[in-house]
Amino acid sequence: MLYKIKRFIDCHVPVNLCNFQCDYCTVGQWRAIDGKGPEKYTLFKYPVEQMAAGLSKERMGGICSINLCGNGETFLHPQLLELVELLLKDGHFVSIVTNGTVTKSLEYLYNLDYEMRSRIFLKFSFHYIELKKKNLLEKYFRNVHNAHKAGLSLTVELVASDSNVALIDEIKQVCMKEFGVLCHLTDPRANTTNDIRHLTEMPMDEHIKVWSQFESALFDYRQATWGQNRKAHFCYGGVWSFNLDLGTGRLKQCYRDAKTVQYIFENVEEPIHFVPRGHFCSLPHCFNSHVFDCHAGAVPDIKSPEYIELRNRVLPDGTEWVKEPYKTIYSVKVCENHKQYTEPEKIFADAMMALSSGIEPPVEFKAVFEAYLSDISINKKIELYEDNEFTKWLKDNISDKFFGKENNERIIIVTSFSDFAQIKPQIEKETDAEIVSIVDIPYLS
Repeated sequence: MLYKIKRFIDCHVPVNLCNFQCDYCTVGQWRAIDGKGPEKYTLFKYPVEQMAAGLSKERMGGICSINLCGNGETFLHPQLLELVELLLKDGHFVSIVTNGTVTKSLEYLYNLDYEMRSRIFLKFSFHYIELKKKNLLEKYFRNVHNAHKAGLSLTVELVASDSNVALIDEIKQVCMKEFGVLCHLTDPRANTTNDIRHLTEMPMDEHIKVWSQFESALFDYRQATWGQNRKAHFCYGGVWSFNLDLGTGRLKQCYRDAKTVQYIFENVEEPIHFVPRGHFCSLPHCFNSHVFDCHAGAVPDIKSPEYIELRNRVLPDGTEWVKEPYKTIYSVKVCENHKQYTEPEKIFADAMMALSSGIEPPVEFKAVFEAYLSDISINKKIELYEDNEFTKWLKDNISDKFFGKENNERIIIVTSFSDFAQIKPQIEKETDAEIVSIVDIPYLS
């Protein structure tokens, strides 16, 4: 079967509970261990059936690659497995980040239909110090081996933390004994700092030299792109890739201060109105460049290796961590299944980001927007909805001729695109006019 991945969705699972206390962990940084800080987990706001409907392949435009990760151990959320099974039944690919010790949940996945479990990818975090301290190494390795035997794709990755440096030789020996290959590496980061810096006290050249002995393409690519600002590039985050809070249904273009695309678990019959980040990256650097570049291709003019290179290892017996069909979908970037925007569409998208942030849009935007309105206003009277700065700028800068025509048909343009799915039903009670989100204007002509 030929699979084409339409979108990559990185999902936050609302669980802060963990059976480990790693010194480099996000949970530890936010003081969320043993009940200090956020709740240990939050039940989903919506029924899982409604959540799955909100993520259906029909609504998303095709099969998606969906990643699930909690602030704590992902499998400790009590509703997770039910949602995973529904997503798999709909045809999606599901990757799950886990510390590899919640055996009951893992065995549940191993017993799914073979075709379904072939679309599961497990990211086994290798928290060596905690595993050793809690006498869980044997359990961990058994679960990794069982996942491999069950036909699931997987990877094993160690955090390249300062606390692990003294144990490197020991860790390498254990990996070779248990897997016949070395694990991959990921970098710890300081989520509490504005610059999201490396969480290491070593000079960067020393940090890279020390950890390069693992020959991890995952680690190498992260180092090559770490600290690089992306504002000069047009990013399709919000169209090809997303961040989704499973607790609230808030679909965002990316992390931190990125714009909300839509609350997708409300009014699930409403199509998703995609809007890209464009040249308005809100992060100091793309700290998860390995997946957004190599899997999603969210910034297509940045050259990057295929994601399969960053995740796979070939074992001594000739088998591989990454199996079909993951080998196929990780060898093709999501961007290759899409057309890139035209120049006017990019200008329009950048203007959406600027105006929604109270910033003056690109000078070319006025002409681009009026060209789109010219096609729409031939047979329809155009009205703007919402009393906000976005609407005010349009009324002050766009020619009145587009808003003064008297036609039998009316079209109402809602400028608050993030809330469109909630606003639209309210307007529908008052009018029979066509109601559209402003982000869809380029596609109405």
